Amino acid sequence: MKKSVIVLFLVYCNIAFSQNGKVSLKELKMKIGEENTYLYQPPKGVEIPNSAKVRVVYNNNFDFTGGTSALIKKANGYEFTLKVPDSIKYFIAAIVDGKQIIDNNKNNGYDVLLNANGKAARIDLINYGNNVLTGKLGLKLDSKPESILAEYNKMYAKYPEMKEDKSYENYLYLKEVSDKEKTQAEMLAFAKKCEKKTSEEYMIVASRMYGRLKMTEEKKRMEDKITAKYPNGNFEASKFFFDFANNPDKTEAYILERLDLYTKRFKNIPLMYTDYFYQSLLKIYVENKDFQKMEQYENLLSKKGNAAYLYNDYAWNLSGEDLVTPAKDIDYAEKISKRSLDIIADLKKQSDFPDDFSGAYNMFADTYALILYKQNRFDEAFQYQDNLNSTGGLDTGGKERYAGMLEKVKGSEAAKKYIEEELSKGTNSRVMLAQLETIYKKLNLPMDGFKTIKTKFTATVDANIKADIVKKYGSTDAINFSLKNLEGKVVNLSDLKGKVVVLDFWATWCGPCKASFPAMQELVTKYKDKNVEFLFVNTWEKGKDNETTEKVTTFIKDKKYSFNVVFDYDDAITGKYKIEGIPTKIVIDKNGTVIAFGSSEQDLSPLIDEQLSL
Repeated sequence: MKKSVIVLFLVYCNIAFSQNGKVSLKELKMKIGEENTYLYQPPKGVEIPNSAKVRVVYNNNFDFTGGTSALIKKANGYEFTLKVPDSIKYFIAAIVDGKQIIDNNKNNGYDVLLNANGKAARIDLINYGNNVLTGKLGLKLDSKPESILAEYNKMYAKYPEMKEDKSYENYLYLKEVSDKEKTQAEMLAFAKKCEKKTSEEYMIVASRMYGRLKMTEEKKRMEDKITAKYPNGNFEASKFFFDFANNPDKTEAYILERLDLYTKRFKNIPLMYTDYFYQSLLKIYVENKDFQKMEQYENLLSKKGNAAYLYNDYAWNLSGEDLVTPAKDIDYAEKISKRSLDIIADLKKQSDFPDDFSGAYNMFADTYALILYKQNRFDEAFQYQDNLNSTGGLDTGGKERYAGMLEKVKGSEAAKKYIEEELSKGTNSRVMLAQLETIYKKLNLPMDGFKTIKTKFTATVDANIKADIVKKYGSTDAINFSLKNLEGKVVNLSDLKGKVVVLDFWATWCGPCKASFPAMQELVTKYKDKNVEFLFVNTWEKGKDNETTEKVTTFIKDKKYSFNVVFDYDDAITGKYKIEGIPTKIVIDKNGTVIAFGSSEQDLSPLIDEQLSL
């Protein structure tokens, strides 16, 4: 009887969730591990082309992927077949025809619940994978934290038993941002509930909760229990994987030995994890120029596009990354850059949705054009960049390179016209502005014309940045704080008025943060005796405050960085500055006004120089 109730519930949900059209399982019971047939009933008045397909997205261990299937016309609607991983409890669907969205349920998508325990899956998918839903299905869903919390609360009001589900962890993490003290009490209560359960997944949730609460001893005790009960389970598999990932000295022999042990010891390994081993090997073979092994491991990847990204990154680093910096090993860079383009071109041909690869193609073609330029193949380089420009495939950096190539191939007048058009549209590029000034001088044009453009450009850029900052914080005033630094002294942001201040939010576990530090050290040294203060705000660390202090102190000393590190132990300041990812850099002017948010280390020097000149 219990199974029948669940089946009826699922059928009800599949129909009730669709507002106009309907998507539902054809059979009363889903066949696990097999293809299932689904019914699609279009809304009235919607014409479905013969070439239309259904496209679905689901969350497979934070890999927001899915699939497509042909629609088969039936007397009362359409059918399609689809096989999803056994762990998937929910997917969201839309009807598409190439680039065109035919029916996505008025931008909401069609929800298909596959398991009665998957009620939170839609909310989690919107919370973590909304960009994918927008890009692949054309959905327009509200993913603001307060909106996601409201969705959770609606679900808990209707299904209070879902507060016992492991998905409650995600709700608590979101809630903690706005109500930390109350939420942490709820976290502790939920951790204790999860600890009492015998399944590994709930024990892991308990461990994470204790870690979030910085209850080091409880976290360690929980981890020991998990290891004892599930020596070859998911926790040990993750621990094994992250120990491998964090090893900075990965030799070919070490990777092969770890991969062999990993695949023999653990079962049901997500493909994204084995791919990481293959990519680690691929990186070595790229550095060694071993094309035979590159091809071998390229073909083992579940997502071959990852090899293309790796090749592009390596080629980009060799290219010099701009038009003036000398390139390294440019002929090899050309070969692997071209390989990245060939892989993406093949994937586009094989895909029902080739536009999914347009972003990658544009990025890789931009790299290839720069490399051709460095090989003095100016006309070929310009052709690639011109094609990207005509299709809207260039970001600001790409436009800067295009402007340089345009002047080289077509002359200064053509470059002048392009740059002036871009700046008038609001393109924020000080590189193009500098190029335009040089062109004015080269062509002996009246500098008053350039000064007018520069004044308008500066005003537009400043206004846009200010609007973004006000939208984020409510005003441009920097949020004051008092935090202890490595020396135990309290640093008050308000005391630094009169100086340009750079805040750099980081953590010891953050690879990109640490990768940016050599460049940041150069800036710290450059502005050592200037009216500039760099504050490296350590945040989002795990463990007790004294453990964090010791870990950070050791790291800074070992690297010989002369950083003024301040500790946001409880992450309160990070929350007030609405930091969503690290590293994040914020620039504050001498008056205590936020003038830039999310700047890269490359952007900082001109920003600082500009402020010092005022």
